[in-house]
Amino acid sequence: MTTKRRRSDPPLRTRPSLPRPGSAASLPPPDATHEIVRVPVLAEGADPGRTTPSPLAVRDRVLVDRDVVGGHVPERLFAYEVTAANLRHLRGVASPGDRIVFRRGGAVAPDRVCAVRTERGVVLSRVRVEGRVLVLLPGEGGAEAETVELTDVKALPGVIAGTHVLLIRH
Repeated sequence: MTTKRRRSDPPLRTRPSLPRPGSAASLPPPDATHEIVRVPVLAEGADPGRTTPSPLAVRDRVLVDRDVVGGHVPERLFAYEVTAANLRHLRGVASPGDRIVFRRGGAVAPDRVCAVRTERGVVLSRVRVEGRVLVLLPGEGGAEAETVELTDVKALPGVIAGTHVLLIRH
């Protein structure tokens, strides 16, 4: 059944068509003021190196808006994906599939996740310094802390590969 419109009737109003999710029209327009930083995601336990990670250690890249990582030099950033295997010290802080972006160096604090060089590779953990011992704090519900011996407090920058800048939830 069709209805006929009379000239005296107001014009038909139609709803504006909304873009389909995932279509180019649904994306915000590009903004020249935002710079994208490509941060290397390293293999579990891989050392980021002193200046750049080994190309063999890079498993992926995560794209991050430059504003989100603040004034950190992009070349000094690296990331790890949280896995079930490295969740021991991160339970309650991060979940498998999350990605944590680190910067080389940075201040150590119990509320900050650090990439710590250990005998078995880099371990992600919140840490606390107790004299010449670096304590890797247990994750939520865990009772056992792990320790890393420091030759002296000046050795701390060599043991801490990086401190977290950004947690990206999966």
